[in-house]
Amino acid sequence: MNIIDFFLIFIFTIFSILMMRPIAFRFDLIDVPNERKVHQGRIPLVGGIAMFSATTFGILLFNGTTFQNSYFFFVISSFILIVLGVWDDYKHLSPKTRFIFQTISALVIILLGDVVLLNLGSLVSNENIQLGYFAILFTVFCILGVINSLNFSDGIDGLSASLSLVTFLSIAFFILRSNDNTSLDFVAYFIFSILGFLVFNIGLGKNSKYKIFMGDAGSTFLGLGIAYSLIYFSQTSNALFSPVTALWIYSIPLIDTASIMIRRINNRRSPFSPDREHLHHLFILIGWSDRKTLFFIIFLSLLMALIGICFEVNELSERLMFLLFICIAFIYYFTLNFAWKALRQN
Repeated sequence: MNIIDFFLIFIFTIFSILMMRPIAFRFDLIDVPNERKVHQGRIPLVGGIAMFSATTFGILLFNGTTFQNSYFFFVISSFILIVLGVWDDYKHLSPKTRFIFQTISALVIILLGDVVLLNLGSLVSNENIQLGYFAILFTVFCILGVINSLNFSDGIDGLSASLSLVTFLSIAFFILRSNDNTSLDFVAYFIFSILGFLVFNIGLGKNSKYKIFMGDAGSTFLGLGIAYSLIYFSQTSNALFSPVTALWIYSIPLIDTASIMIRRINNRRSPFSPDREHLHHLFILIGWSDRKTLFFIIFLSLLMALIGICFEVNELSERLMFLLFICIAFIYYFTLNFAWKALRQN
């Protein structure tokens, strides 16, 4: 695949968005402001459908003889999440319903696509941690964790898409080192479809009449793509990076979501209850603009990804990489806890 084909994915995403905008208004697939959403006007929720359409277009059209069966089951799994996400955007489903269908989606790529976390690397000793009979259950847990952590981060314009872009670009770096053109194509579909979405989400200006959101369909689809890629490229003897490196290149959504869930449990609330206590909410509350908040969080995400990449390239011990990651996660948790308590007292 060449740069012209990548550009076609970008154009296909834009074309899909323009075609679906009037349909979204016709069927009331729109986002309206409420107590947790402070945007202006009625915004079509078609970004996720457009990115899925463009990515699927690339997978089905451009792979040819190099098409991999696991990609086909990824498309099937993604379609389940897109339907679920659109349904959720339209009707607001219960957490239980979302959990059931997300689990079904995960099992499709695990059982049929054979994309499974078999080992976690040498996190505690010189031997790899083999998951054995727990592999499928743990893989489902990880996929659902990635899907929902990205969904939870979708709170300001461009954030979920940009966090996804950082992760996919990091994966692309490792693929380029291995000269695996087929795998590079797959990741590039996501990169260029995300860029097409960002044109309408943040690129045309804050109050553009063409503004769109990705909706739950988009955030869960990108989350599944990230989970699939991190598992696929960190397993088997031909793995491009270690499992612990996957934590570094998708660090901010994971750490933020884990911190919030722990805080909710400590406050005797459901870990899935909605609130305005994510990292981006903190910065907005202290007076930062959405755009400044976006750039700072993306900077943090890039910094963590670059550290992980440097550790991997220089073959740092996986045990040390994991220990450093856990230390940063603890620092993050206690720092934000202190910040939220200080803000509430003022």
